[in-house]
Amino acid sequence: MDRVEQLTRAARTISEGTPHRALFFEGEEGIGKTALLEEMHRRHGDSTVCYVDLGTSWAESDVLDAIARQASRQGVPMDSFRALRQRYGELPSVNLHGASMNRSHLEIALSVNSDRKTQNSALCDELVALLGESAPPGGLGPIVLLDSFDRCEAPMQGWITSGFLPDLLSTGRISVFLAGVRVPSLSYPESTVTETLILPPFDTATVQEWIDLAGIERLKGSADIVCTGTAGLPSAIKEFLAHFTGEC
Repeated sequence: MDRVEQLTRAARTISEGTPHRALFFEGEEGIGKTALLEEMHRRHGDSTVCYVDLGTSWAESDVLDAIARQASRQGVPMDSFRALRQRYGELPSVNLHGASMNRSHLEIALSVNSDRKTQNSALCDELVALLGESAPPGGLGPIVLLDSFDRCEAPMQGWITSGFLPDLLSTGRISVFLAGVRVPSLSYPESTVTETLILPPFDTATVQEWIDLAGIERLKGSADIVCTGTAGLPSAIKEFLAHFTGEC
């Protein structure tokens, strides 16, 4: 798939208001992926939008709590989530790597970790249900922005890929935008509602190629300006999105 087709499909994904979807931005460090998520936030400011930096989230509960707090501030009722959170309280995280302990201590540690998984699963189910219920009939539902997927630990990546993302998308009412040097590969059926936009190394020649292939007359000869004077790749993508969605 060439770059213009990628951008066209991404623009449709963003603008058409499909009932459930995910768009992943994959590209090198420093290329502007976070700025693209910020652009998604701006475009959907009328909806409930929650942003989480996965690189600074140490546990699954950190992600769930951050989304719940932001959604609550935007008017989504979260009383039942908070009640469930309070009932479970704070369980310590137990790292068994390289640990040396007797059998009884090992059993306690394994039990604590098992309890945490069960409780995180219940909290996740409650959060996803509340977000889904908050979606207006026929309108755009809540949007979850997940940044720096590659910077979180492997267990967190596994949970996001096999648990959290499928749960969010299965509601048919929640949209997800995710960014990272590497992004998840979802299984069927979630893969059918997911688009991955691979961001190429960014330079003037690349932007000029996009402009020429897409035939955007008003950008002819402006590749240097886009690269050096308008915040780089995010602005280039923004111009393409504006072209394909008819925005000014």
